[in-house]
Amino acid sequence: MKKIISLVLISLIFVGLCSVAVFAQDKPEYTFRYAELNPKGHIMSEAGEYFAQQVAEMSNGRIQIKVFPAGQLGDEKTVYQTLQMGGVVDMARGNTNSLGDFGAKKLTLFGLPFIFRDREHLWNVLNSEIGNEFLSEPQEIGTGMVGLFYLDEGSRHFFTKEDIVINSVEDFNGLKLRVPTTELMTETVSALGVQSTPISFSELYSALQTGVVDGAEQPFSGYYSNKFYEVAPNYILTGHTYSPSIVLMSEASWDKLDQEDQVLIMAAGKATEKWNRKNIEQLDQELLEKIKAAGVNVVEVPDKTPYIEATKDVVMKYIAGYEDYYNAILAK
Repeated sequence: MKKIISLVLISLIFVGLCSVAVFAQDKPEYTFRYAELNPKGHIMSEAGEYFAQQVAEMSNGRIQIKVFPAGQLGDEKTVYQTLQMGGVVDMARGNTNSLGDFGAKKLTLFGLPFIFRDREHLWNVLNSEIGNEFLSEPQEIGTGMVGLFYLDEGSRHFFTKEDIVINSVEDFNGLKLRVPTTELMTETVSALGVQSTPISFSELYSALQTGVVDGAEQPFSGYYSNKFYEVAPNYILTGHTYSPSIVLMSEASWDKLDQEDQVLIMAAGKATEKWNRKNIEQLDQELLEKIKAAGVNVVEVPDKTPYIEATKDVVMKYIAGYEDYYNAILAK
C-alpha cells in the first residue's frame, strides 16, 4: 500500500511549482470523477472546480477531474462506500464527522458541538500537526480512502418552517429535523429533544414543503444555494458545529498514480485550501445579507451556553480515549 506523501515534500512542491506545469508529458493520462453533494455555484462545488483546474494546469492537461455536483453520484454515505470499492467514483468531498461511521474516530472530533471558537481557530487546527495527522486517518485505518485536503463550508445553523419559531433551546423539544445520518449528529440533536428524521439531502426541499420534517441545519451556503429559505424561513444562528469538509480519493485510484502525480494532487489540494479560506469569509457575509433580504427571520443566539450545556454529555462520550487530542484542539 502506498503511503501518503510527506507534507514537507508537498509544501516544497506547492511553493515552487503551483503556477506551472511541473511534470513530464510522457506519462499516463487520467480522468477522475469527483462527487459533490451541493449544486453548481455552491462554494463547495466551486472548490471542486478550482481543484480540477489546478490539477489540469499542473499536469498540462494530462490529469483531468470531472466534478459531478448536486448529488449526481449519490448521497454522502453512498459515495463513501463507492470510494471504498473503487471504480465508479474516484474523489469526493464530504463532512469529516461522517467518517466516524467508517471508523475514523479522530476526524469525528472535528464535528463535536461547539469545539471550534471561530474560523481562525478552525484553520489553526487544520494547519497544525493535529490536522495533518487526522487527514491521514482514513488511509491509516484501512478504509480504502485517502485524505487529500480540507475545506471550510462554514458553521452550521438550524432552520425551521414558517410556523415554528425558535427563541430558546427548549423550543427544539419534539421537533422533527433532518440532519446528516451520522451517530454524532443524531445524538447531538437528540440531546436538544429533537427527533432526527432520515431524509436524503436531494429530497429535503420537498420534505420541508410537505411537512415531513419541521426543519434541518445547514451553513449559509447550503441554506441559500438550495433555496431552503423558500420553505423554511426561520434561520437560527446556533453555530452548533463547525465540522470541516474533507476531500477524499479512492485508494484504488490513488495507487494508480506514481509518487510525482500523488505530490501533484496534494499540492493542488493545498492550493484549493488557500483559495477556499480566502473566499469563504466574505461569501458568508454576503450570503447572510442575501438571506436577510429574502425576508428570512434570522434569530441571533448571543448566549450559546444553554446549547453547550445540553450537548455536553455527547461531547464527553466522543472524547473518551481521545482527551489529549480534544484538549490540544481547544488549546490551539
